[in-house]
Amino acid sequence: MAQVGRAAVANWRRRHADFPVQACGTGVHPQFDRPAVVAWLLAHDKIDVPVAMPSASPVVIGARRRTSRFRLDDPRLVLADDAEGQDQLSGWSTNADADELAALTAGAPGALVGRLTAPGTTPLGVLGEVRVIEQFRSGAGGLRVTLVWPTGLRGTAAAS
Repeated sequence: MAQVGRAAVANWRRRHADFPVQACGTGVHPQFDRPAVVAWLLAHDKIDVPVAMPSASPVVIGARRRTSRFRLDDPRLVLADDAEGQDQLSGWSTNADADELAALTAGAPGALVGRLTAPGTTPLGVLGEVRVIEQFRSGAGGLRVTLVWPTGLRGTAAAS
């Protein structure tokens, strides 16, 4: 989020008594509560409030290994807190992209997101069961698409 390395985070933890406490992980790989960290970063002018969200770019692999890259504008990525939940990604799409995305994720289970780059996250990979649950058309003609997948399938995408 702040685009800094581990050393900067270690320094912030050491120098600022109000830095959020570790939520889980290990001493070498601590993990923190995301909303608490965002609030701390904003309060300490380490990040700015975004005025316009960039797009998200999912690469979806469907049946017969057919692969397509999509663009979702004004993305909203909600990552579930528990392994039994579902992650959700929604964003504005073109009609053609929404139709292709629905076709890739329809029918037999197994569509996966080979790589998802979205604002505020490291690249994600989803091993399967990605599906479109909603296509909402606004009065202005835009098409908002929502994808979901079981949280337990979420991982980190390989570097490309």
